[in-house]
Amino acid sequence: MLPLVSIIVPVYNVEKYLQQCVDSLVSQTYQNIEILLIDDGSKDNSGQMCNQFSEQYTNVMSFHKKNSGLGLTRNFGLERINGDYVTFVDSDDYLRQDAIQKLVDGLGDGQNDTVIGGFTKITDDGKELYIETYPEEVINNGLVYSRLFNRMLGSSPDRHDLIKPSVWNALYSVKIIQEHNLHFVSERELISEDIVWDSDYYRYSQSAKIISEPTYYYRYNPNSLSQTYNPDRFEKSIYFYKYMACKMSNTEIAQEAKLRLIRYLFICVRSAFSQSAIMPFRESQKSIKKMCSNLELQQAIDEYPINRLGFKQRIFIMMVKYRWTFCLTFLSKQNLM
Repeated sequence: MLPLVSIIVPVYNVEKYLQQCVDSLVSQTYQNIEILLIDDGSKDNSGQMCNQFSEQYTNVMSFHKKNSGLGLTRNFGLERINGDYVTFVDSDDYLRQDAIQKLVDGLGDGQNDTVIGGFTKITDDGKELYIETYPEEVINNGLVYSRLFNRMLGSSPDRHDLIKPSVWNALYSVKIIQEHNLHFVSERELISEDIVWDSDYYRYSQSAKIISEPTYYYRYNPNSLSQTYNPDRFEKSIYFYKYMACKMSNTEIAQEAKLRLIRYLFICVRSAFSQSAIMPFRESQKSIKKMCSNLELQQAIDEYPINRLGFKQRIFIMMVKYRWTFCLTFLSKQNLM
């Protein structure tokens, strides 16, 4: 029998995009699916739209809950699914018509328990910005954690081999999730709840397949939490780095994980510097100076093989190490980070 695929869609104030999202789900060429629309306390018409969709389509269910954020809303959905496999779709995104079919095909005859696909990043009006694909590959024989998940922590020092750790372009085994009582942490607690989820899930995955198909359309939103200015972003990035470094310290990939996490931290630091550019120059420089002086960041730089990075990356890290705050502030103001 064809496996039942559960699609969990957290919904919050997305009336502008929800119709397109749901249309892409109910029109999938793979039909053995159930769609859980979970209204996370929306203040617009999203909740009413969820109800209308559930009345219109027999495989669409509508739920309503008090606002708690993306991660905990996904947990709410996981407690109510009936599927053999589950995937997640953000409600301002949408799928190619054959997306679920391509993921299910990746399962083979059941020898793979997890499938990961690529995605297309689009603007608000649907213009393609870039396509992210990965070489097709099957990872098994107990190597999923060391050869697949490790790449979700960040790129290695001397090459870009990151696999985006988003849960919305993957198909997960419900059996693994339920047997090990897996759940999401809140993004309000840890800035990348998807990586934390993956760090737990992939410990139990026995055979995962990467497919090259970019069947997911990810909408770039300049007003999202990851893009808008947040004065706590740097501190949350440091906290996340420390949390994950500790979490990985007792695993078989501890040493490599530490290097990949540090490189990911450098990206977060660059982003924090860029966002400080909205402040006047002196305030921005003061903020960057404070970030550069952070002891955890300076220790991470000391532990990292900077000489293995590209030239521009080395220069950036050296400026941070030696606190060249005027140059860093100038670059952030010129949008050259």
